[in-house]
Amino acid sequence: MLDPLTHIVQSLGLVGGVFLEGEFTAPWAITAHVTEEDCKPFMPIPKQVIAYHVVTEGELILAANNQEHLAKAGDVIIFPANNEHLLASDASVPAILGDDLLLPAGECGLVRIQHGGGGARTCILCGFLASQSAPSILIESLPEVLIVSLDDVATLNWIEVSIAMAARELSAGRVASKSVMSRLSELLIIEALRVYLEGRPKVNGWLAGMADQKIARALVRIHEDLERPPSVVELAGVAGMSRSAFVDRFSELLGSAPRRYILDQRMQTACLLLRETSLGLSDVSLRVGYEATEAFSRAFKRETGKTPIEYRLAQAS
Repeated sequence: MLDPLTHIVQSLGLVGGVFLEGEFTAPWAITAHVTEEDCKPFMPIPKQVIAYHVVTEGELILAANNQEHLAKAGDVIIFPANNEHLLASDASVPAILGDDLLLPAGECGLVRIQHGGGGARTCILCGFLASQSAPSILIESLPEVLIVSLDDVATLNWIEVSIAMAARELSAGRVASKSVMSRLSELLIIEALRVYLEGRPKVNGWLAGMADQKIARALVRIHEDLERPPSVVELAGVAGMSRSAFVDRFSELLGSAPRRYILDQRMQTACLLLRETSLGLSDVSLRVGYEATEAFSRAFKRETGKTPIEYRLAQAS
């Protein structure tokens, strides 16, 4: 049975891969950002991107949103919103656009960057996870930058070797390796998020719920099947709690009562389907748990102020 975090991440249907290895020697500084070109070998143009770097040797300074962070070997740096950022040996060094330094793929099958002044060495792997859906509640709940340490050296070595093998297969034109690369990226992100949550940072909202094992099980039940919205009694049973204790705990962590949270997720999903697909109203209704289109339309207008048709037309204009 999958743990709640793995279940939620896998349910997002993210596709990804590792596309670059960088070797830098001090002094050096680059600006970085995952582009459409980086994603092309793996998928069509995505609507959401999670960028990440794995520091495999040395250390670096990360600067993003007017904040600086130190990352060292074994650290995974995650950018849930794919923010542009600076990577450097020293943040005062003039930065070069990373895309201007790209070299053809080497033996490992990854595009390369080799740059710097010949001093202390830092090596990184760069990758992403992405989808063609609008950003999920998981992505929106995360801070703009996460740095988590995978202290187990054996794990880090396994990641490097596995990525190199998959990249070689991909560069040789073996399409099946795209799924391998996606799976590796997914596992890496899951492990990093797990370390982040287990660190018990001061989180709130959805992340606070995922950090609570009992509430996390209920969240999985809600998100895995919106076509069959659960009752509060069912969710309490999934969480292994009494109804009243569950409602109190869920409301404290998520900032809304279970019924309200479920309704919000149904309406958000309906908005996504109306905006991003051509599904008919009856299909949209069923996907968010309404057998009758009329009942769905009434609920949608009550929550959004527009009928589903009005909403779809407004988004198309």
